[in-house]
Amino acid sequence: MTRPSDDFLKLAAHLKALLDSDPAEAVRQAQQIDLDSSERLNLMNLRAAILVDGGELTHQPNAIEEGLGLLRDLHGVFASADITYNLANALVAVTGNPPRDSSWLDHQERTREKRAEARRCYWNVAQNLDADPSLRTQAWTNLANQFTNSYRLGEAHDARLAALEIDPENGVAASSAARDLLWLFEQGGCSDLTRVEAIMLAKVAQRNEDRVGQYAGAHAAKQIAAFANELGDPPPRSPHTDPFVRWVERERLTLAPVVELVDPALGKLDWLMLPGILERELGAGATPPPVFAMFNVLKADFILARDLAWRAVDASVWPTTGRFADTLDYATYGPDASALVLAHRTALDLLDKVAVTANHYFQIGKDPSKVHFGRLWRRTPDKTTGLCPLVEPVETAIRAGASALYGLVELADDYEDVDGILRPQKNLRNAGTHRFVVLHDLGDPACSRHAPEVEHYRREQFTQEALRALRVARSSIQMLALAILQHEQCLAQRTSGLVGTLVVPDHDWIRGREEGGAP
Repeated sequence: MTRPSDDFLKLAAHLKALLDSDPAEAVRQAQQIDLDSSERLNLMNLRAAILVDGGELTHQPNAIEEGLGLLRDLHGVFASADITYNLANALVAVTGNPPRDSSWLDHQERTREKRAEARRCYWNVAQNLDADPSLRTQAWTNLANQFTNSYRLGEAHDARLAALEIDPENGVAASSAARDLLWLFEQGGCSDLTRVEAIMLAKVAQRNEDRVGQYAGAHAAKQIAAFANELGDPPPRSPHTDPFVRWVERERLTLAPVVELVDPALGKLDWLMLPGILERELGAGATPPPVFAMFNVLKADFILARDLAWRAVDASVWPTTGRFADTLDYATYGPDASALVLAHRTALDLLDKVAVTANHYFQIGKDPSKVHFGRLWRRTPDKTTGLCPLVEPVETAIRAGASALYGLVELADDYEDVDGILRPQKNLRNAGTHRFVVLHDLGDPACSRHAPEVEHYRREQFTQEALRALRVARSSIQMLALAILQHEQCLAQRTSGLVGTLVVPDHDWIRGREEGGAP
């Protein structure tokens, strides 16, 4: 695209201001832009952006569709960050917000391809370090909104915190994160710190109303300010003294009901528990259902993977029993490097165990030895239409109220699909499992001697991928627990008569390692 002229900049400023005061007129004037100009690409981008934003504000689907068409043409010849971002916005505008009624699942399934494309566009912009920071923070914010709409609340919180890391004054991301935390707090099972963090985030939005207006418009700024005013001030909080706890909190790796700050008073970092389970097997005896054992192993494996990632940072904690040939390319060899690769692989292996647990609990009916996370939830593609509808037990559970189960379905789509935003994680996991991953602390890994069996990464880059894999695993376990909670609440409403109870005690209490009792 050519460098914008002064006339173009004036037109762009005029139309953007008009969006706030008279969006219908902004759409009308955008449609009159003459594209037969030396600045054709710039004008196409401007026209498309105004048509999409103004069409959404004034409920003009034809204008949105016209803008989407222009952006697809632009993206085909010049996929800059701002065009990719505008394309994502257009896709979201075309699909619309999901209804919060019985037609929610139908909407999500009908629009899933466009929403997946929008997630890819936002993701590409957010990951593009060369893109303008204001564009990247908005891409993270909008991606988070897409996650929230599908109950991928842990990933949404991660994305909003990433947006705030780029722009600490991004009140749109802060207020949306606060709303999600308060919603989860109202579901029960969260600590008081969940509400405290929500208040802290709301106050970020309150202090930065001007930035909210810049990112979301004047109307949204007023709504967000009103929301923040409803909450009081958060209590003071002392910094953590334990470096491990500081690291876990900073990297958002606690296994709690929500992605939250660490409360030292709780005594445990990972206190996410299953709700009470309505027994389905008559005469099953006086032991809890097998799903409790499965969930315990999920948690334990996650804690181990996280510990490996933490310990991998310090080579001195590992035994120095091995001698290694130096490959003269600044590669690092030893148990610390292998621990980091193993942490990544173990985290993503948990996804299959999440799928096995869901298959058992929701009675999906697959052979446990043949369950794979990416392929559990949907039928095989139709040979004629190519559609992959949900398998019946999954659809039934979601329609019955276990909405968070759809978050796992969508996460699996992003993980399994060739173009999914999480597919690189799967590819990296497969390389670490079946081939060789070599990490480099200096130099350029691309200069290493090539072999198809070996993949080379900068160690810092791979560390970030391992942390991302841990957050994906954490989110999947949280979604599983929330889906089970929702399902149990629905079962309780449909169950009449007396229900006997069996207390599931705390494991450490049973073993005599801790005072207390049933959770």
